[in-house]
Amino acid sequence: MAEAFWSRHARRYDRATLALNRNFAAMAREVAERVRDLEVLELAAGTGLVTAELVGTARRVVATDLSEDMLAILRGRLASIGAANAAIQTADATALPFAEGSFDAVVMANLLHLLPDPAAALREAHRVLRPGGLLLAPTFCHGETIAARIVSRSLGLAGFPIRYRFQAAELTALLRSGGFEARLGGVQPGWLPLGMAEGRKG
Repeated sequence: MAEAFWSRHARRYDRATLALNRNFAAMAREVAERVRDLEVLELAAGTGLVTAELVGTARRVVATDLSEDMLAILRGRLASIGAANAAIQTADATALPFAEGSFDAVVMANLLHLLPDPAAALREAHRVLRPGGLLLAPTFCHGETIAARIVSRSLGLAGFPIRYRFQAAELTALLRSGGFEARLGGVQPGWLPLGMAEGRKG
């Protein structure tokens, strides 16, 4: 089960993520600026590397994940910075417990390549967004470069639950299949490049 993997590696997650892409922190700040003053749902929030930036700009953040071990670290991180505008709960990105049109923005950082059915998560994100709502889905692109493919294969051998080795250009088509008007806002270089995919609900 993927949840078991994330539970085992929760305390190593931050160090590994930042090593795989040195621009991850800059990505988190960029995403936070895009959701300034909005009501935000974050999917697969993990340990809160992105959440800690979101709470500084968004009106309200609901941060979700399936791993209780990840969420325990997230709670500690948000408590340490006194984030009063955040709620944390367990949720499956492919079956969200929120009503239609509940949020101005959905953030799913480094999630789509891990899901057996990424289209299901995109349909759910589309459903819970208000008309004109923003989807931000920066995604590790395991197939973007030769170096990324080598790193990705090594991670797979170590048990990393990778499902898709996307190239950045594939992300816009994926978002469009979920009903979004989509664009690629660039690629952050790294051992695993970050494709800055974004969409709008029409």
